[in-house]
Order: sequence, then C-alpha cells, then structure tokens
Amino acid sequence: MSLINQHSKMRRGSILVLSAVVIVFVLGMAAFTADFGHMQVSGTRLRAAVDAAALAAINELANDEAAVHQAVTELLSVNGYDTTSSDIVVTTEYGNWDLDTRVFTAGSVFNTADAIRISVVDNGISAFFGPVFGEDGYSVSAEAVTTLSSMVPRDIVVVIDCSTSMDAGMSNGQSRMENTKDAATAMVDELLPEDRIGLAVFSWYDNSRNRYQKTGRPETDLDFDKSDTLDRIDDLEDGFYTSGTNVAGGLRAGLDVMLADPDPRPPLGPDDPLPEQIIVLMTDGQTNKPEPYPVPDDGPTGTLPAGPYPGNPKYSSSTSVTKWANTTKARGIKIHVVTLGASAHSSLMVNAATTDEDGVNYYHHVDDGGEDAENLLEVFRTIGIGNHGPKLVK
Repeated sequence: MSLINQHSKMRRGSILVLSAVVIVFVLGMAAFTADFGHMQVSGTRLRAAVDAAALAAINELANDEAAVHQAVTELLSVNGYDTTSSDIVVTTEYGNWDLDTRVFTAGSVFNTADAIRISVVDNGISAFFGPVFGEDGYSVSAEAVTTLSSMVPRDIVVVIDCSTSMDAGMSNGQSRMENTKDAATAMVDELLPEDRIGLAVFSWYDNSRNRYQKTGRPETDLDFDKSDTLDRIDDLEDGFYTSGTNVAGGLRAGLDVMLADPDPRPPLGPDDPLPEQIIVLMTDGQTNKPEPYPVPDDGPTGTLPAGPYPGNPKYSSSTSVTKWANTTKARGIKIHVVTLGASAHSSLMVNAATTDEDGVNYYHHVDDGGEDAENLLEVFRTIGIGNHGPKLVK
C-alpha cells in the first residue's frame, strides 16, 4: 500500500471521529436549547400564575388566613398548578412592605401584616432531551409580593361640565350627563370613610347671576358625609348654566371648594402624611369660552384678584386654563382631567393635568364608541380606588 493511500485512510478515519464528536455536540446544543427554552416558557407561565395568586391573596387579608390560602390555591389551580402535587411547593409569608426602600420584611403576624409574599417552586418540569445527559427534569420558581397601598386620606373635589353638549347620547342610550353622574357616583362609592368629597360645576356663566361673579360654581363643601354631594350629583342636568365650556371656570370653582374648606384637617398623628388633595375635572368639549376674571399668577398665591372687574374683558380661554391649573398644582393639589368625546381639547388638558414624580400624567380620555359608557365608569372608579387598592410591588 502506498504512503498516499495510508494517509488518505487516516484522514477519513479522523474525519469520521471528528464528525461524530461534532454531531454529539450539535445534538447536545439542540437538546440544551430545547430544554432551556421549555424552562423559560415554564418560568414565565409560573410567574404569571404567582402574580395572580398574590393579588387574590392580598384581597383576603381583611378576612382570615384560611381565606388567603383558599384564594392562592384556587388561582394556582385555575392556571394549571395542582397544589396537592408533591412537585408543587407553595410558601405564603405575611409581613410588611416599606414603600421607601421597597423591601419586604417577613415575620409579622397575620393581623398586623400589610403585605404578602407568595413563593412557588415547580419541580415537575419535564426534560425533552435531558435524560440523554442524566437530567430527568428541572425546577422553576417564582415569587410575588403584594401590598395594600398606604391609606393616605384624601380630599377630592369633583368638577363636572354642565354645558348643553352634555345632553349628547352615548352607546348605552343615556346622555353624557347621565353617564357622568353614574360614573361620579361610582367614584364616590369607592372612597374610604377617611376621605372627604366636595362638588363644583361649570359651563360658561349662570343666567341667574352677573357673569363676572360666577362662571363656575361650588356646590358642596368638603365633607366626610358623602350624602350631600351624592344628592347634588343626582340633581345635575345638562344646560345647568348655559351653552359654552369654560374649563378655567371649573378649575377655579374646584379650587374655591378647596380653599373654603370649613374644617381643614392636619395629619392624624405626628408620623402620618397630610391628606392628599385632588380635583377631578370632567369635560366633554374644548374650552371655547374665556374665563372673564383676570387670570392668576402661576404660583401658590395666585388667587382671584379683587373686583370690581372691567366690563366685558377678553381673556384667552387656553391661557385661563393653564394659569388656573398651574396655581392649583402649585398648592400641591393634584388634578385629574377626564375628557369625553372627539371634540375634547386633549393637548391643553394633558398640560392641565398633574404629572407625578414617576412621569405618570393624570389625563384620561374616553373615546366615543361602543364601550364609551363602560370606559367612563371605569375611569372614575379607578380614580376613586386610588392608592388604597391592592398592588403588585415585586
């Protein structure tokens, strides 16, 4: 045999060995990739289930531990996790959540806890190719922390557009005014006993008054008893003033309710926060009428200048909105703006609404359409719930 033939056979042998090694490596990588992908999907699915279980658990914190465990078991079961299986390990911990440090501290007894941590380990993740390499299965785990957000008491003034355009119909067959009244009532129903509520209304001017005296009107003072405000909301009608939408007058009337608080309240204790002050302004149109009062400065001392006022002054409607919004926010009062329908002056209203420290803007728009009434109701309910609802924090 020639030397060349010997070398050729050696090369062929080496290539076969190398190919076998490469095939094993490729198959191993494919197996690893398939199993790793399966683990990732399983982990994502488990995290979603644990998040849902933790939110269900915190809703039962006002009841008892048995209700918490039942809620966790039911939510995990709905998502395909049988808590009676030896593969599923569920741990429920009660504790406290520090809003500043964002740290959960376990160990509190049930009655003093304000947060719950749910941890789940699933040891039953099957391996497709793992047995080839000695792995019969895998484990994935997930945890979630939920808390009842801080119960900061709130003073809320709802300001409702009463212009004639509020008689326009919505998809449920009721007018914008009727749906707004239902939504505002739903918001009030969500408030805590520690919250106070007041009411103001606006359009352009009141036919029964001199237009330079009132363009928006306070209706009820801030009060723990919500009945007066609920009764007044129920009495409202579109065209309560007249045609035209003077949003600045509404903001000024809402601020009037805040400033005329008959019983300003301090914090409940030396370590408690001041009540949160909120104006919820609802309008269905552009601000198409000027505020006849001179506009205030933007700062916290910007108030209505003393009269008498010049006859028929011409002030920019958009400038009036901006100025009254700014002087309201400068006092630490947060403004939620809710607009309804296609004619809403959205860009101006976004600027009028508060933007919080996290960059969240408190502007809510409800489009015309098949779900307009439901969406309007949900917006007001969400504002009413505010920060006292359950929250997934980790």
